[in-house]
Amino acid sequence: MSKVRVISITNQKGGVGKTTTAINLSAWLANKGKKVLAIDADQQGNTTSGIGLDKNNIENTIYDVMLEECSLSDVKLSTCVKGLEVVPANINLTGAEIELIGKEGREYILKREIENIKDIKIVDWVIMW
Repeated sequence: MSKVRVISITNQKGGVGKTTTAINLSAWLANKGKKVLAIDADQQGNTTSGIGLDKNNIENTIYDVMLEECSLSDVKLSTCVKGLEVVPANINLTGAEIELIGKEGREYILKREIENIKDIKIVDWVIMW
């Protein structure tokens, strides 16, 4: 497997197409034969539902990863697109900011998790927003 690449789609403004871009880019890469891990980092969880998962009926999400209760590998779920897995999000993510206020190194939790994914090379691409 080649080098794992990471794309982060960001913009402070809402309604600019971050979710649409992330879903379509992830699906396109998977359809091209790449293994893709899509990380939904938005408390609305619209990418999770847009990929076809019920965001309200998921046991573990990116929230649990941020609280270091499990890893990205533990949370990722298969989708209907071959080669595309998603780390889901839902409204629970809203509470993570408050729960992590006093935690040392909180801004590096997701970075470390992505580095772990890159080290074991189970995917070609990580797409997050």
